[in-house]
Formats: sequence, structure tokens, C-alpha cells
Amino acid sequence: MSAVPLSPLDLARLLEDAQGGTRHSVRAALALVDGQPSPRVAALVSRLTASKRALWGRIADATGTPPPPGDAGLTRLAEWEGGAVRSLTAEQLRVGVEPGVTVEALLLGHLREVVWTAGVISSYGEQGRMA
Repeated sequence: MSAVPLSPLDLARLLEDAQGGTRHSVRAALALVDGQPSPRVAALVSRLTASKRALWGRIADATGTPPPPGDAGLTRLAEWEGGAVRSLTAEQLRVGVEPGVTVEALLLGHLREVVWTAGVISSYGEQGRMA
């Protein structure tokens, strides 16, 4: 759990901005990629999509909330995720998923992964523009 517990609204805003904000987000990073994305970028997008599915499967199991839509790609999954986080209660954020790991901790770890992925994609996009 974070030093200061976050509300579902706070977590949703952080995740939405990391995924689709106008700067320093996955969406902004993908916009830097000209033409067909490199296999590395495609692999990062695929990995992040799979990570979101796995994360939300664990959260659904722990909280009794619905799992993500099975046919959603990264963009739709990220949009769904914002609403899913908002629908969680403060009590559900404190639910243990495994010993010492709460739903909130999982979401904060996922937020770090989203930001890291955006940075890596951005670096590939910048390389393409310099070439």
C-alpha cells in the first residue's frame, strides 16, 4: 500500500493519464512512431495488453468485479480500465491479492509499468524520427 492511500478516483486519473494523456503517455509515445511500428514496439504493446488482462483477472478474482472484455485491444482495454478502477471501493483497494499485496499495490505497480512502457516506446519513436 502507498504511504498515503489513494482513492479509486486518484488511481483512475493516474492510469488514464499514463495511458492516454497528451504528454508522456503510451498514446503520445505511439504517436511518435512513424508508419508501421517496429517489432519491438509491437511487442511492448502486446506485453502491456497481456499485462492489463492478467492484472484485471487477478483483481476480478479478489474483488468479485467483472473481468476485462476478452476482445479488447490496448486502447479499448485502457478505456475500460479507467471505469473499472472508478467502480472499485476504498475497501476493495485494500483487499489482499496475495500475502502483503493489495489491489492498490497491484494498481500502483501497473501504473509504473504503463509509464515505463510509454518511455521505452517513446525512445523508439524518437530514434525513428532522427534516422
